[in-house]
Amino acid sequence: MYKNVLASIPGIEWYPVVALLFFFSFFGVLIVWYFRADQRRLEALAASILNDGTPSTDPNSPSKTMQGS
Repeated sequence: MYKNVLASIPGIEWYPVVALLFFFSFFGVLIVWYFRADQRRLEALAASILNDGTPSTDPNSPSKTMQGS
């Protein structure tokens, strides 16, 4: 009974092909965007996650201390 459920959907044989194309297209566009993006902007975005807005004298020290752990 269950094995004929998917077989009864018209055009079902194209679903995996379309899904595979979407998958590779998305990551292909992502790779092209990465190599065309401004590297300084990407570095600034990566550093902004760790930056809390306060200036630090030592770039290797964390800008916040763990409180309440």
